[in-house]
Amino acid sequence: MKKSERLNQELIYLSDKKVFHLKELEEAFAISERTALRDIADLEQLGLAFYSETGRSGGYHITNSKLLLPIRFNTAEINAIFFALQAIKNISETPYSNAYQKIQVKLLKNLPTRLQKQINLQEEFVQYVSQPSLNKVTFFDLLLKACINNDLVLAENQQFIKEKQKLQLLDLFYQAGNWFCHAYNLDLKRWFVLRLDKFKVVKQLKPDRVIMSKNELSESYQEYEQKHYCIPYQCLLETVK
Repeated sequence: MKKSERLNQELIYLSDKKVFHLKELEEAFAISERTALRDIADLEQLGLAFYSETGRSGGYHITNSKLLLPIRFNTAEINAIFFALQAIKNISETPYSNAYQKIQVKLLKNLPTRLQKQINLQEEFVQYVSQPSLNKVTFFDLLLKACINNDLVLAENQQFIKEKQKLQLLDLFYQAGNWFCHAYNLDLKRWFVLRLDKFKVVKQLKPDRVIMSKNELSESYQEYEQKHYCIPYQCLLETVK
């Protein structure tokens, strides 16, 4: 690993720490004590604010509550970021659709002129052919929050069941031009794959019963998937003379 890349990784490694010790850097990055000391001096030059304490409970105490330091990317990483941004803009409509172009403009302005020209050429000669979202999803934001927070929702989705349902959502996924979710119906105790654009009503509910944790929900779906797609069958083999 190049020194610049190692310093980047060290900044990321220290981003959620208040105190660190020299030995931690040595072990985490497989470097010698001498290299670790040089890296700490370089990190200080980059803007990492800390003070050192000796003794049993000593170490390096980071004075910033958050590390707001520049993270340096190499050319391949920069290309990967803009490839991903350009591709995701064409996938589908999400709550963040309007932000992708703004993100790209901000990132591009922070690049050297040479790299800006390279990214512009990349966009000119690399075409992203993808299927846009076929249908508008009205409640994407609410369904995403319900999935992240493991909320219980009262929803109306008339694909399989006409009345309103109490659902827990495991995840959201995009496939063949539409957004879907894996949803567990608490009343029927059954799993369904539901299209997000088919939701007509979505309301967050306070649980009126014990609901599954995210881990329990995931385990339940894995068990369902194994049983649902596991079809027993027998074969009779005969020899032909």
